[in-house]
Amino acid sequence: MRSLILLSILALSGCSTVPLPGYISRVDHPYDRKIYAGYEKVVSSTMYILKQKGWKIESEADPAVYERDDHYDNNGYQNLLIMTRIRKDFSSITSMHLNVLIHSIGNTCDVEIRYEARTPLIKQFTSERNDKIVENILDAIVQDVSQ
Repeated sequence: MRSLILLSILALSGCSTVPLPGYISRVDHPYDRKIYAGYEKVVSSTMYILKQKGWKIESEADPAVYERDDHYDNNGYQNLLIMTRIRKDFSSITSMHLNVLIHSIGNTCDVEIRYEARTPLIKQFTSERNDKIVENILDAIVQDVSQ
């Protein structure tokens, strides 16, 4: 009994902080929404909504630095990758963060959100899906853009 308690304490105490890389690679089912508005409006709405929902921006970058895509071939698209800081879920020991990719051509933007969460226990569990959080953010961006 004593060794089980000690083992549990050691396993959980060493995992209080889980480092996550800023960039989240493509996942099989990223969240994507087409928004009919200009690039500047969508970017400002996205930044506003992320901050309003408690996400802190870690950095902004050109997505072509991290991945290869037709959107990045200088064919009229404007592109932005927004990476958030790690956020702890206070109801558990889960650490999560987002990448928001904005691809715009003309007056239409594709907004893609990639989600990653890690829960360290004896084994580290990784999740790429959280429909409630991500759909809530996308809905808020669409609503803010349409005002």
